[in-house]
Amino acid sequence: MARSLSLSVFFLIFFSASAQVVDTSGFFLKDSEAPTDPTIDFFQQGEKIKATEKVVLLLKNKRSIKMGTFLATADMEHSDHVLADLDNDGKKELLISNFTGGAHCCDEIYIFKNITANKYQQVAKLFAGQTLITRSNEFIYSFGEHFGYFFTCYACGYSDTSDAGPIEIRSIALKYFKGKMVVIPGNQELRSIINDNLGKLGEMPYEVLEEEIEQDNGLRKEFAMNLAVFYYSFGRNLTATQALFSKYYKYPDAKKIWQAFAKQIQYIQKQNYF
Repeated sequence: MARSLSLSVFFLIFFSASAQVVDTSGFFLKDSEAPTDPTIDFFQQGEKIKATEKVVLLLKNKRSIKMGTFLATADMEHSDHVLADLDNDGKKELLISNFTGGAHCCDEIYIFKNITANKYQQVAKLFAGQTLITRSNEFIYSFGEHFGYFFTCYACGYSDTSDAGPIEIRSIALKYFKGKMVVIPGNQELRSIINDNLGKLGEMPYEVLEEEIEQDNGLRKEFAMNLAVFYYSFGRNLTATQALFSKYYKYPDAKKIWQAFAKQIQYIQKQNYF
């Protein structure tokens, strides 16, 4: 695999631009203990709603449904919920997590804002992001599931463990702000890392895909991950993202790979609400 960003370096890259300090001390237990999942802890340890039948949810599709009914549907079999003040304004948002099941997929998180007593309106949805929620209520959203099979197998990845190899980048940072989820913009350091990564990847030998299998050594997936992070971190500008792709991806199948990437970005946009 490409070299991974350490957790502390990752947060420095994503949060230095906004001058926010992220407390990562709660991400893992002591070295002698088993690791804990911060998102699971977030839902399990937070405040619950006991009388869910008294709470009404207004979904994105304008449908109104009682929370108890919503949680009782077959699609929400593996769900949990919590009340949390995500933006420290004294009002608690309602978050509902769910696991849809299936191979390598999919976690989803619904976020609702309180609009009146026992009534919440949906303002966001995170789908298939392997999302981590930090102690300071930032949401670290990964593209690992969305591009897991991008012209390779899910477990496959580009391999370069040398100090000169590209740094593995998979995630963006989100924050609840003024009633909606927003992407925390990338900074110049992140932009430089992405350009450096793509430059190194673009120097690798071209690997022809077999038409029936279409699996490479993970190089195309690595391109896609970097491009997805760039797209969301720097204004969701597809034209600028394509220009970056064209600058570094000089292989004969460039048109095919770009079209597949752009199609997957459209799918992500459709499945997520942030």
